[in-house]
Amino acid sequence: MKLRGKVPKTGPTREVPVAETLKRVTPLLRTVGVTRVADITRLDRIGIPVHNAIAPGSRDVLSVYNGKGRTHADARASAIMEAVERFAAWQPMTADVIASYAELAAGRHPVMNPADHNLQPNPFYREDRPISWVRGHDLLADEEVYVPLCLAGYYTVFHEPQCFYITTGNGLASGNSLEEAICHALCELVERDSWTLADLVSNRLRQVVVTKLGAAAPAGADLWLEERHPTVDPATLPPSAGWFAERVQEAGLPLVIKNITSAAGIPSFAAMVAEDVAETFSPGHSGYGTHPDAEVAVVRAITEAVQSRAVDIQGMREDLSLPGRRVDKWNQHASRGGATDKSVWPWRESGPAVDFATLPSHPGDDVMADVDLLLARLRDQGLERAIVVDRTPPGFPVSVVRVIVPGLESYGVDQSRLGKRAGVHWDATLKELIGMRDRGES
Repeated sequence: MKLRGKVPKTGPTREVPVAETLKRVTPLLRTVGVTRVADITRLDRIGIPVHNAIAPGSRDVLSVYNGKGRTHADARASAIMEAVERFAAWQPMTADVIASYAELAAGRHPVMNPADHNLQPNPFYREDRPISWVRGHDLLADEEVYVPLCLAGYYTVFHEPQCFYITTGNGLASGNSLEEAICHALCELVERDSWTLADLVSNRLRQVVVTKLGAAAPAGADLWLEERHPTVDPATLPPSAGWFAERVQEAGLPLVIKNITSAAGIPSFAAMVAEDVAETFSPGHSGYGTHPDAEVAVVRAITEAVQSRAVDIQGMREDLSLPGRRVDKWNQHASRGGATDKSVWPWRESGPAVDFATLPSHPGDDVMADVDLLLARLRDQGLERAIVVDRTPPGFPVSVVRVIVPGLESYGVDQSRLGKRAGVHWDATLKELIGMRDRGES
């Protein structure tokens, strides 16, 4: 796989203006089965543009795809690109080889071990059982590597027992170019990893400390854990990001932004909005965003939370479920109703809010500079592979990829399996707490 050395941007993330993106993808609507692109902005009172791209014949679990942005053109392009992305991901692929992992590992060709991926293993899978594999390109090792075909796309029906219990779209992304798509995919993978690690410590470990340790915990341990991922003061956001925060606040909704950046150092944020409306409407909505440029990352988080509200109000997506309905754990994030405890992290402001300008950021004017930074930070974290499978259908004027980084966490989204990074993070934080207790600190 040959990537360009430089890919200049025309905006914060894109290689070409949004008008050019729409010019490229609008002729694809019939091909990918989109029968309608709908503006659902006014279903909510916030006013940030949100659009649908509806593909009734999709072979995905969904037929309604969503997009958001500063302008209606941004939202329309975002929704169409998601539809294109998922269409490309479920297209059939021919296996490059059919063999067991044990056979491939004994040979000379590099192969990804399914056990290294943080998805729950399928109980029927064994390392000596033949499965289908396709070639991907490892950006960190700069070599061709075999990956399970089930990871290379987004499939709901398989012709053979798979390695994993569930399938996800994590790391699936589209872009105006291969480089742009890879950047989007890497950001999504880091975003899910960052959210998982933040939730693990500031939410789950905090609950253990409060409910299990009680007086045995250091004084103020619960607040200390929450402040590992502090509140960001919306009033300190730069103007372009502040515009989105102001729209939410002017609608009378409390907005809480958390800095969930992990040790990888790639700016990552969670945005929370909450409102009790009806039993069939979720009381809270959240959004997440990651990008080397912190301003891009926080805009992504806020707009995703806004999009989540509008889509919930519309009620058309197949993965939304009514209160009381039993859903698989991997789909709990789309369950309506229930209770949100707004008195605990991440839904409440905890400790003094931080100034956005004090947070690390790596703005740039080149897509490949962003990709290189992301890869360098993954390598620094001890991650050994970042595998790209090009899923772009022949003749498409935009690119679609699946990127796989074995070892990155995703439990915060798919509730599948916690990996080594999560275990190390939990143990290290717990060790700090024990040290605080032994030193009598608060």
